[in-house]
Amino acid sequence: MKILGLIGGLSWFSTAVYYRTINELINQKLGGSNSAKLLLYSVNFNDFKILQEADDWKQIETMVSDIARKLESAGADCIVMCTNTPHLIADLVQQKINIPLLHIADETAKEIVKQNANKVGLLGTKFTMEHSFFKDRLSKFGVETLIPGGADRDFIHASIFNELTKGIFKEETKKKYLDIIEKLNSEGAQGVVFGCTEISLLINQSECGITIFDTASIHAKAAVDFALAN
Repeated sequence: MKILGLIGGLSWFSTAVYYRTINELINQKLGGSNSAKLLLYSVNFNDFKILQEADDWKQIETMVSDIARKLESAGADCIVMCTNTPHLIADLVQQKINIPLLHIADETAKEIVKQNANKVGLLGTKFTMEHSFFKDRLSKFGVETLIPGGADRDFIHASIFNELTKGIFKEETKKKYLDIIEKLNSEGAQGVVFGCTEISLLINQSECGITIFDTASIHAKAAVDFALAN
């Protein structure tokens, strides 16, 4: 079994989902008392939140690359960032290490194609929705991306930082998200990508009228496949 190097804390709520999902899947596949071999470096989310608000992605890249190198030196066979937004600088991080970084958008794109979809809505922070790093990765797999209108993007972004990453999950927030998803569906979206790993803690598939592509779950499953590959 390969050793997974997890970068977590962005936020710790989604990191807990990664940790649990990876270990559950390893045990399902191997049985007995098997669990994952992993190294987890959990950061102080507030440090990164301040830098994101300042749009200082250079400093974020420097910090994440340093963590990735430490995990590599400690024996990790790959890097898994337990979050979506910092994948904005994933390509730069990959250049600083000698082990693969499993990109969350690539793994999500593979799952979308597997589900025979070619047009999806994307929800996440404004960085994820408005920058091209996620949409470009999906496009390489032939997947077209729709994003919500400006006011809806503002709402989603604010709810992520003011509620979801603090473990606050309100019914009125859920209803607003479902309304936004319905709009995207009416525009042709065959599914919706939860491009913020905490959104899956707010809404589950039974509550949504179209297919949910839960990036945290997809990414964690890809990490397990990597860990168990020959």
